[in-house]
Amino acid sequence: MAKYVLAADYTLMTNYRGVPLATFFSCIPTDHWHSRLVFRILADPPKLDARGQPIRVPYGLRKIEAALVKAVGRNEVVVADPQKLESYIGDDTEVVGLHSMDPLGLGPVSMSFTMGGTLTPYTKAKFLELAGKAQRPGRTYKVMLGGPGAWQFDYRPGLQGMLGIDHLVHGETDHFVHEIFENAARGDAEPVMRYTNHTAPRVDQVPKILGPTMHSMVEVMRGCGRGCEFCEVTLRRTRYFPLDFIGDEIAANMRIDSPSIQLHSDDIFLYRLEDWRTMEPNEDAVRELFTYVMSRPGVNHCYPTHGTVSAAVTNPALIEDLSEIVHAGPDKWIGVQSGIETGSPRLSEAVLHRKAAPFTADEWPDIVVRGTEILNRNHWFPAYTLILGLPGETPEDAWMTVDLIDRMEQIPDNHFITAPLTFVPIGALRGEEFYNLDAMIDEARFNVAYRAWRHVVLEMDQDLWRLTRLPAPVRALIVATGRLGGRFILNIMERYGRRRGFRIRRPATTVREAEGHTVGFPAA
Repeated sequence: MAKYVLAADYTLMTNYRGVPLATFFSCIPTDHWHSRLVFRILADPPKLDARGQPIRVPYGLRKIEAALVKAVGRNEVVVADPQKLESYIGDDTEVVGLHSMDPLGLGPVSMSFTMGGTLTPYTKAKFLELAGKAQRPGRTYKVMLGGPGAWQFDYRPGLQGMLGIDHLVHGETDHFVHEIFENAARGDAEPVMRYTNHTAPRVDQVPKILGPTMHSMVEVMRGCGRGCEFCEVTLRRTRYFPLDFIGDEIAANMRIDSPSIQLHSDDIFLYRLEDWRTMEPNEDAVRELFTYVMSRPGVNHCYPTHGTVSAAVTNPALIEDLSEIVHAGPDKWIGVQSGIETGSPRLSEAVLHRKAAPFTADEWPDIVVRGTEILNRNHWFPAYTLILGLPGETPEDAWMTVDLIDRMEQIPDNHFITAPLTFVPIGALRGEEFYNLDAMIDEARFNVAYRAWRHVVLEMDQDLWRLTRLPAPVRALIVATGRLGGRFILNIMERYGRRRGFRIRRPATTVREAEGHTVGFPAA
């Protein structure tokens, strides 16, 4: 048995059958048979290699694995199948390291899908299951938890001990994580360890992954710099990974034939940014990055995790060029996640700061509409987030967000989804109050959530079949499940709104509805 055993919960280890954006379904509640059926169909078990270890592993856990292997050797580090974690732990095990994203269900998506935590999302259920499997009567090894979700234990004091987690690690530790594990094994580590920008690694201190990652992710930069107050990422120092580093990590993914590469950044358009005053993209650097990735042997597609919509407005020619480089087209779209957060110029100025740069916050709604049109025209499919309950938000601000969705739906041949999230107090807004969806919602915010989900259902009706790459029988099952599940949620929202006495504002007739697509039954 290995000295160090690493694991992530099941929601982070399934490929969701390759369905675009299906990772959001990890946040649906476990409390209803409908959602349990959807999760069971979508969340396929991780495939294992000849050693019994998952072939694909979350990117952050691959980094920890690489650092530990460098320190103690390949045979002393294993990554476990989360369904059988206990079988990987032996008498020689010194530390079990758990990787988390949303361990207690406090993330924005989970809080939205579970009515402010009154229900239990799969992210929480599967993490608690994993934490239980990490325990053994009379154990001498230590259980350690890290990853982007470690912050949630700050808001649930006492749970660390109740779950048998000996150590929590916050921050970037790529370059000295082996020391943390050694100290824990000796009994010399603190129960909670926090590391900041002052100890964050330089690029040359970050290890390269040793094997394939979930969704063939490779990292191209860390940090952002736009300054959104609700975001943890903006607090991180900005660093850019060189092309040869990125190429080596692509090669690690190509060992199992990964033709589509996911480029992780917090804003792809800030790669090697030079003009921090205007924040206009370094077009040459971004083009070079995409050209390099597409030139790697076996790669036939790539797409970024995140990008800010204002870059499409300042540099539409760059979007066109990137689409040409990636060979995007009607049957080959480029997905990107982007934060709209609000349709209110006032809130944009107060909270989003430089998200609209080089434009002003007053122009934010226009930027979103124009940017969406440019992205769609060049076969980019944005997945937008909206935040309900930002500090200082008024009903008028929320109605402005509804108005923005209206305007976006009038874009000819529009393609986007909008995910309504509840405010979670992280980043510079730590210490603020969580937005309790069930207790604090009003008619305006309800309409934001309803209209956002209604558009998701419209997209599933029109695009899910075309964008899903699976054998026809499986694809038919997935599409049917998505459509039925989407309408089921929409009906729940309508009944909830009526019960609370909320008027559902009728939207303008959209392009899709003019073509015969109709969902929901909004009240006049």
